[in-house]
Amino acid sequence: MTKRSIVGLALALSLLIGLLSSVGVSGAHAFAGRAGDVSALPRQEDPTRTFVWEEYGVTVTLPEDWQVLSQGQNYDLALVSPEALESGAGAFIMFQVYPSLGPDTTLDSALGPVAQQVGGEVTPFSVAGLDGFGIVFDEEASNSTNQIVLLPYGDKGAALFLQASFQIGEGAAVQEILDSMEIAPPTPDYAAVDAAWQVSLAEEGRLIYGDNDAPVSAIEFFSFTCGHCANYSLPLEHLIALEADTGRMRIEVAPIAGDEMALRATEATLCAAEQGKGYSAYKALWDGYLTVGYAEAYSAEGVRSLLEPLDVDLAALTACMDADTYSEALTTIRTDFLDYGLSGTPTVLLGADGGAPETLKFPDGRVWSGIVPIDVLRGVIALIIDDGLSVSEAVSTYLGS
Repeated sequence: MTKRSIVGLALALSLLIGLLSSVGVSGAHAFAGRAGDVSALPRQEDPTRTFVWEEYGVTVTLPEDWQVLSQGQNYDLALVSPEALESGAGAFIMFQVYPSLGPDTTLDSALGPVAQQVGGEVTPFSVAGLDGFGIVFDEEASNSTNQIVLLPYGDKGAALFLQASFQIGEGAAVQEILDSMEIAPPTPDYAAVDAAWQVSLAEEGRLIYGDNDAPVSAIEFFSFTCGHCANYSLPLEHLIALEADTGRMRIEVAPIAGDEMALRATEATLCAAEQGKGYSAYKALWDGYLTVGYAEAYSAEGVRSLLEPLDVDLAALTACMDADTYSEALTTIRTDFLDYGLSGTPTVLLGADGGAPETLKFPDGRVWSGIVPIDVLRGVIALIIDDGLSVSEAVSTYLGS
């Protein structure tokens, strides 16, 4: 089995796992007793009316007694009726965002294995003005109707997975919520990031965006051949739009080029940044990874085909890469990575009030390496800015709440 087929299979399996573990009554039971989790969404003043999922640009209008839960085992966000919270038998809607469906996978084909599992049929399904595909089926054991839906999310191949469940014949509230939904993924100012990267690369040998006097600084160490980093590239873009574009955060992306493919993609990004196209190239290369896999995307021809539409001077780019122009800058980044005691990517560090970025740590002292959900990062950033806490204090406070 190739890397390309594994990506698509992983999505299909995750959909099946989520379906089997959470449809109907079993899914509603997972929410029982979690009403207090709405406190994990500090920016939402009135979650029982119009709710804005800022991190992913989703807006819905909720019945007054519904609650919002974040970051469960099978969802990024859940909208839950009081019956589901109280007794485990009620209506709910769960959302999960996939940065990619995988190579050669479409919305309807990704749902095929699920349809076979439940004996349903994949049919067109529209929500929020987006045309996707879904499966609707009844589960007699729980007297519930279930909807499994995949919608296009943005224009780069990402998908929004939506799962709704309600008692048979009692889906009016769920339908009203779906009818109210608006989706507008947060997108940073590409031209501004491109320009900032060109300057920071020339002055510091680094890729930095955001106000120099921003109250929070951040570094993300990543590798272009790291699958988790590829998936994280979408929420990280949202973080840049929501926190760096607004002046609250200054962020550096720091590539660790530990293999030939990662090195080629990294050098292409840096050499494109020299031309004022760095962030655009960075995103195009990630989109290539998520669409066709890094082996194809980061081949010499793959890089050229991905960057050519950006009006990059390909001859100058090739000369820059062949000369190993930024080898010293990459060595410095790797030294920083090791000096922090890090061993995996992605890893995010935060700094407060002009202080050096530091690792995020769990209460037991372990470094939080890997994907940190951006709602968590935004919660920590808010505590740093609004409450004047240090990074460690903000992390402890957020995790404690």
